[in-house]
Amino acid sequence: MRENGPRQGEPCQCNNVWLGMISIRLANNSDAPKLQELFRQFIVEADWLPESSKQATDFAAVSQGEQVFVAETRSGEIAGLISVWEPESFVHTLYVVPNHQRKGVGSMLLDSLEDWLPRPWRLKCVAANRQAVSFYQGRGWKLIETSTSQDGPYFLLEK
Repeated sequence: MRENGPRQGEPCQCNNVWLGMISIRLANNSDAPKLQELFRQFIVEADWLPESSKQATDFAAVSQGEQVFVAETRSGEIAGLISVWEPESFVHTLYVVPNHQRKGVGSMLLDSLEDWLPRPWRLKCVAANRQAVSFYQGRGWKLIETSTSQDGPYFLLEK
């Protein structure tokens, strides 16, 4: 991680009216069971993913080598997560728990990258995940490429 990036135990505090406060912090080892649970929940909810792509259910393996941050409520609930492959400024996973969606958590997780991750940022978004495509484009991400993977057609987006 960069010298000026968030460190474990030093959360970025982000004020948010709907909860009062959300803390964006580096995930730690004690978060692993909850992150695994959230990742499995994401896989189950992803009706746009082909069944063959739903076999990867080990978040630790999928995010190995990545910086993982969580959005945590004052009560200690993890409301969302973001994982980033830092060498390429690539956002690999962004997931917000359903009851925290449309409340600014995803935007706060992305905004937290501003302080430490150099641009341009890139991510791949499965084209069938229209809600996510709309979310990213509404926040200034630009389509730079269309291609196909084992998950189906996807968009490479950049900001």
